[in-house]
This record gives sequence, structure tokens and C-alpha cells, in this order.
Amino acid sequence: MEKLIAIRAKIRLLRIEKGYSQSYVGNQLNMSQISYHKLESGKTELKVKTLLELAKILEVSEAYFFDSD
Repeated sequence: MEKLIAIRAKIRLLRIEKGYSQSYVGNQLNMSQISYHKLESGKTELKVKTLLELAKILEVSEAYFFDSD
């Protein structure tokens, strides 16, 4: 569970660093801003497919989300 929280935090931090809004990332994932917010905040399940798509959108390797800080 802690690892999943860390992954979601990395997603949020990277999104902010890139200057992307939740609306922009949600749109890239074919979902609304509200749905993306729920995904980023842990209110909905983060699926592997979505994580792989996020890696492409945020321009990082899939391994980035699993690396220790």
C-alpha cells in the first residue's frame, strides 16, 4: 500500500513539474479532470495500463515510478 501511495505522489509531482494540469493529463487518458483527480488522489484504482500511459504522457520510463528515492 505504501508503494502505491509513493507512485501516486510521484505522478502528481511530475505532473506539476511538467506544468501539466489535471485536465490536460485526464484528456490525454480520455477521462475527465474529476476522474483523473480521483485516480491521482487514490479514490479510484490505478491500473497498470494507465500507469504505462502516464509514463508516456509524463515522458519517463515505467521504472521511474518504482525506483526508490
